[in-house]
Amino acid sequence: MKKIFLIFSSVIALLLFNGCNSDEEATTIIEDNGSFGELKAASNKNYVFKTTDGKTIEFKVENDILTSKELNGKYVMLNFWATWCAPCIREMPILTSLQEKHSDKFQIIGILIEKNKDAKELADFMTKYKMNFPVTIGDENYRIAKNFDDVNMFPESFLYAPDGKFLKKYVGEVNSDDLETLINK
Repeated sequence: MKKIFLIFSSVIALLLFNGCNSDEEATTIIEDNGSFGELKAASNKNYVFKTTDGKTIEFKVENDILTSKELNGKYVMLNFWATWCAPCIREMPILTSLQEKHSDKFQIIGILIEKNKDAKELADFMTKYKMNFPVTIGDENYRIAKNFDDVNMFPESFLYAPDGKFLKKYVGEVNSDDLETLINK
């Protein structure tokens, strides 16, 4: 048994050390791009989402400030939700109404937290609830949920001001009157 373990360990070690051409090359890459920790921290702040209609939404969140070429200048609500979630379904008319009423200064982004959701099922759901805001799908949704204090209650929403500053977190259904007051300031 020990011989098998030693042989297996040797093979694994050999494979791992053959991954790079040389120590100099690995050092050069690190020197050119900063430390791995810095690279990981920077990449954790940038998000590129795929929407149900094939578009992309990009933004960065750092120090409670959301920056985006396409979103800044509007209030932005990141809404984490799921089709099986009863409170999410109850808040859809509120969100669609607010999006329609304030489309010039307010943008909701629905971040779907459901793995491998059937595209037709999702499209039918969005039609049924007259969703008039982009819905993102894919692995990026789970990465941002993890980075945003490990979102795991639905719905959960984060509101940002037109200058990108974080304003408010909603756990559960959003309050329409509260949002109206914030948006109309």
